[in-house]
Amino acid sequence: YLRWWRPLEPGKNRELGAPEHTGEFLDGFGNKVTCLAVANPSPEANGGQKLTTRAAGFGVVKFNKKTREITIECWPRNVDITDPASRQYPGWPRTIKQEDNYGREAVAYLPTIQVRGMKNPVVQVIDESNQKIVCTLRINGTSYRPKVFKKGRYTVKIGELDTDKMKTLKGIRSLPPNKTKKIRVKF
Repeated sequence: YLRWWRPLEPGKNRELGAPEHTGEFLDGFGNKVTCLAVANPSPEANGGQKLTTRAAGFGVVKFNKKTREITIECWPRNVDITDPASRQYPGWPRTIKQEDNYGREAVAYLPTIQVRGMKNPVVQVIDESNQKIVCTLRINGTSYRPKVFKKGRYTVKIGELDTDKMKTLKGIRSLPPNKTKKIRVKF
């Protein structure tokens, strides 16, 4: 079946020069949706067959493990992506950072965690008021300042989850965004 993105109203907070079908929207259930780029299918000039008219093309997602960036590509169908002359749909590719996928605004931060003896550990933050996990992230490198969404005390687990290479710090107080503090963790 054909799929396309044609919102009734222009998106809010669009990038400069971006089409009206991009920007911030609410879906039919009230969920926030941000559309940065889209490729809408269009009728084939030659009429086409079901196989060639049911999709606008294909996507390729590339993960750069070193930089923690994600590149999303959107190619027209029947394009040789190995040909340097081939072009993606307008507005593509898009590259985002790993943490861009979790765009909630921080109310406060925890102290910066500085790790020695382990590279790229997992950091898990747990809200001590309700024992809910706030976030779990494999950090890039050895330093990370977790954001939190309310003031309070948090448990922070650092290392490799479910192994003996794990440190747990309890009672870590949140800090306002303009205050900094460091906690050193050694493995």
